[in-house]
Amino acid sequence: MYQIQMPDWLRVLDVESPVISHAVEAMKRFTAKTKKEISVEKVFEGSPYFQSLVRTEGNDESGVERFEIVPHENLFYRVITELAGIEISNQASLMSFVSKVSGAKREYDKLAEGIIQMEQTGYGVVRPTWESFQLAEPELYRQGKNFGVKLRATGKSIHIVSVDVNCEVAPIIGEQQQSEEMLKFLQQEYQINKQTVWETPIFGKSLESIVREDIEAKATSMPVAARGRMQKTLTRIINNGKGGVICILL
Repeated sequence: MYQIQMPDWLRVLDVESPVISHAVEAMKRFTAKTKKEISVEKVFEGSPYFQSLVRTEGNDESGVERFEIVPHENLFYRVITELAGIEISNQASLMSFVSKVSGAKREYDKLAEGIIQMEQTGYGVVRPTWESFQLAEPELYRQGKNFGVKLRATGKSIHIVSVDVNCEVAPIIGEQQQSEEMLKFLQQEYQINKQTVWETPIFGKSLESIVREDIEAKATSMPVAARGRMQKTLTRIINNGKGGVICILL
């Protein structure tokens, strides 16, 4: 019986990680009951990830053989670099990355509830934080013959709306028979592997390229003035629109 240990930081990697997959395959070959045994020294010979497999203290009573996987010295930073998408080669660059990520995480945490609502219902709300509230100067107001003091507070909320951006590509193929043959081919590809349909060449570009360009253009096409009016309208709906009818004119 074998017991294989590896550094704790490697254990948190996904099982589909090439590093973990490489280790698993090597261990399968090593522990397999074959006629020709693989020596411990040669298990990771030529491995791009691991330096060696070391036998540790065994337990004769239990019959368990214990081994430890020893990674290459630079593997930790190589894995971090791949996961982060930026070059991380030492403790300083790692600390700089963690500092930036922690700031981004704090900002995301503020939006997380609204994003989850948006994904579930199409509309999410991030409630105002207490720190965002602004208290206006107290003022006197009159109601008929009576007077009072008005206290007004304003807090910033964020409203996240899911909007479906549509793109339609309808090239002219030629005769009906040609179009029907093209349709049949695309339908077959769609059923087998949708990715191949994205690669279909149209007007010298792939379908994916055409759709990306069109959707990106539409997603940012709302004029600045219309955005401002939308923001003002939404503010009125939130504060005054309970049970009423709101007409939006952009």
